[in-house]
Amino acid sequence: MTSATDVAVVGGGITGLAAAWELAGPRGGHRPVRVTVLEAGAHLGGRIDTLDLGGRPVDAGADAFIARVPDAVALCQELGVGEQLVAPAATTALIWSRGELRRLPEDTVLGVPTRLRTLAASKVVSVAGLARASLDLVLPADTSTDDRSIAALVDHRLGREIRERLSLAATAPQLDAARCEHRSLLRGLRPAERAPTGAPTPVFLTLPGGPGQLVQTLCGALAGRGVELRTAAPVEKIERDDGRWRLRTPQGMVTADAVVLALPSFVAADLLATQLPAAASDLDAIEHASVVLATFAYPAAAVSVPPGVSGFLVPRVEGRLMTACTFLSAKWPHRERPGQTVVRVSAGRWGDDRALHLGDEELVRRLRAELDDALGITASPDAVVVGRWPRAFPQYEVGHLERVARIRAVVARQPGLAVAGASYGGVGIPACIGQGRRAARDVLDHLAVAAQR
Repeated sequence: MTSATDVAVVGGGITGLAAAWELAGPRGGHRPVRVTVLEAGAHLGGRIDTLDLGGRPVDAGADAFIARVPDAVALCQELGVGEQLVAPAATTALIWSRGELRRLPEDTVLGVPTRLRTLAASKVVSVAGLARASLDLVLPADTSTDDRSIAALVDHRLGREIRERLSLAATAPQLDAARCEHRSLLRGLRPAERAPTGAPTPVFLTLPGGPGQLVQTLCGALAGRGVELRTAAPVEKIERDDGRWRLRTPQGMVTADAVVLALPSFVAADLLATQLPAAASDLDAIEHASVVLATFAYPAAAVSVPPGVSGFLVPRVEGRLMTACTFLSAKWPHRERPGQTVVRVSAGRWGDDRALHLGDEELVRRLRAELDDALGITASPDAVVVGRWPRAFPQYEVGHLERVARIRAVVARQPGLAVAGASYGGVGIPACIGQGRRAARDVLDHLAVAAQR
């Protein structure tokens, strides 16, 4: 009988679990792979988790995933739960602008307006802001090939204030293509807004039990494939010795022929500091923003939610602690609580860690005040729960693609080593699943070549 090859996956978030699923899949005539997942925390799934809100579970992180990136849908189908996927019942997002909730302009792509008429009708920007945006129609074409921040591009073309420091090429390739191919950003984005023919495709999907159901189903399927899932097993050191990888954990040493590091970049940096100092330096340079979520269960009569509205966004320029609000009961009526309306409030963004440093009581007090101001709520919530995600969301700064390319080039020179996760190329659930599976395939390719030597 052919001996098995050992692969360790470090990190039990959705990226690591997806990598394990790919590694443990059917191998045909190849040598079987024995997979061990090592998760430092007490639960699997990473930021996909649930909290207790008044005796019932509520999503602690993402409540859905984007549908047009196919990896999550494909995984659900492989696990036999694809038919259970549901779309949100409410999909319209408002914006808190200049002291009140307003509807976003209908003609937008990635938040960028494509028609001045609808932008003016929304009253989201002032008359002066509207006049500045109109200059985009007469400014010369911009064909530079240099990477830049989204803010630099949009400020130049439209004068809009959006989040600084995000890499244009990594985060919004549609914007990059539009400004190269068209003189006007307003006109260049119009083709992207046109709806396809046929039935509309949902933008977001989830399972009846939320993304946590995906994690539970996947973990069950992994166990069925013989994958060993270890929690409370942080990897303290990794080194290459005698042709194999050695990973030190509190429970003892784990040896493997290949390793997938499905970790935040700053955690991977600590592990690789001795082995790969150049890669570790680049890994540690990827910045991350922190987010805090407060979820409230109000008496149903206390909250008036506009029909079809899923929530609202709060731009940085408003100076509020709150960054977004989601009406979970309206968005996902299949998880409705009789007699209650569930509202989730987000706080924290790049450069603003105020919420992270507030105690729960003060955080809830301040977010309630802002929520009451926006929605006119006078009643007290029946229950509230706070979830904190420090250094959770990577920031794709200008030059991010080049940094990741350097990291991958160094890592690729190490036999059977791969990195994957939100820090590198996509923060959503589908992007993380795709990265995990691609990293697993890279490792399998290495093992196949090594077996022929």
